[in-house]
Amino acid sequence: MKTKSLYIFDMDGTLFNTLGDLSVAVNHALAAFGLKTLPTEKVKSYIGNGSLKLIERSLEGADAPLLEVHKCYSEFYAQHCLEKTVPYPGVVEFLRNFPAKKALATNKPHTPGLALLKHFGLESYFEAFAFGDEDTPRKPDAAPFLKVLNATGVSKEDAVMIGDDAPDILGAKNAGIDSVFIENGFGKRASFAPVEPTYSIAHFSDLVHLQFR
Repeated sequence: MKTKSLYIFDMDGTLFNTLGDLSVAVNHALAAFGLKTLPTEKVKSYIGNGSLKLIERSLEGADAPLLEVHKCYSEFYAQHCLEKTVPYPGVVEFLRNFPAKKALATNKPHTPGLALLKHFGLESYFEAFAFGDEDTPRKPDAAPFLKVLNATGVSKEDAVMIGDDAPDILGAKNAGIDSVFIENGFGKRASFAPVEPTYSIAHFSDLVHLQFR
């Protein structure tokens, strides 16, 4: 079975089901500014392009100070990001046992992202990281992918991006690497149409059985 030398992972909706904690934090910030709160599924549809974009979308055009609402959200989420979040089935086993290099390319900020990895004892399985609040542009820009490729010394041809949303699939295309779309994450295929992922799987646990061309 053909495999890849480097597996690059998204976080939210791919490695971790973070929706519960994200939704609570978004609604905490909205309520703090006297704004209407949102159903969890609505928050889910706004995830994917970093926390500032999440708050901008969640405001839904309301006349509110974006940066202040974002600050309120970020401070609350940093303190409560571990309350409902869990890894998806198969994640821990894959990271622990699959014989390939692993890297992270996420639009999630460094502080909660690293807190999740440390909390679940997964940080040591990754050889390179690209977080969403670094100086480099975020996904779907190619920069996060090129950063982890350079850090691991792996070629584009030997790497694959695993994600659940448009920034992952479009970013992988921009970087010239293959992609795997996880269908039960937060994103929808329509969000990156007409671009197609190289591969699709229903659940993360299917990744171990994926045969690359």
